[in-house]
Amino acid sequence: MKQVELVNGDLRFPALMAGTGDPVILLHGFPDTYENWAVQVNALASAGYTAIAPALRGYAPGCQPGNGDYSLYAAVDDLMVFAAQLGGRVHLIGHDWGAAVGYLACAQSPDTFCSFSALAIPPLRRLPQALLKVPEQILLSGYMQFFQLPLAPEAWLKRGNMAGVEALWRRWSPDWEPGLYLDNARDTLSQPGVISAALAWYRALFKVWRKEHQKARAWLSRDIATPTQILVGSRDGCMSPKLLANTVVESDFSAGVAVHEIEDAGHFLHLEHPDAVNAHLLHLLKATHCEC
Repeated sequence: MKQVELVNGDLRFPALMAGTGDPVILLHGFPDTYENWAVQVNALASAGYTAIAPALRGYAPGCQPGNGDYSLYAAVDDLMVFAAQLGGRVHLIGHDWGAAVGYLACAQSPDTFCSFSALAIPPLRRLPQALLKVPEQILLSGYMQFFQLPLAPEAWLKRGNMAGVEALWRRWSPDWEPGLYLDNARDTLSQPGVISAALAWYRALFKVWRKEHQKARAWLSRDIATPTQILVGSRDGCMSPKLLANTVVESDFSAGVAVHEIEDAGHFLHLEHPDAVNAHLLHLLKATHCEC
């Protein structure tokens, strides 16, 4: 495994990379780091794939855009550029924000993605309506409203040794000791500008008047024609597993969709139970093939 760099214009995205074979892009979420994909990168490389896990936009000083655009539209553009640099067709694995980007990218450009594995996030298309049927999610998502405030969220997350970040990890994945994974996340989020960039992703969600937001929202109405699987932890403290019953509609996935619940796992399911998650990831990868 080695450190590499992916490029989109003047933005430089650090990444982990290993292996040879069909390319697989892994996108992390919040409050996390691309470095925590190391176990999956090594497992995919050992299975005959080229695994690449880049930082999301803003999660390193070199990939913080001067125009402050942290919209999902811009994140999808980053991903499409990465895919082109890797040959044009890729497998995709996304956790948290990475999964949200993946749903939109697969809806917008299904021919680019040979398969898609979404971790911890249900399909976005029917999520707004699902909130009415799973009211507990409104409480779980309260942090998103808090993140709209100026300055206070940054101060809360940074206090002490990133105590706010640790609080979210422990709330979202209860009764699990994150150890080095949490240390890695702290290190990334401690870099200049990263906390504000990470929060800007949430703040961009509410800028509904922006053309970037409207374009990304339009993609949600499209079916996903990429073979898809959704993996969730049974004890996720961030996104309720109950949402799946109201968001997964087979007709929305013309190439098929499978759902897997990982027992005794929280939001960071791929870190808590890597063997179980990796088995599902590899099963879908082996069932599909990229011809770049």
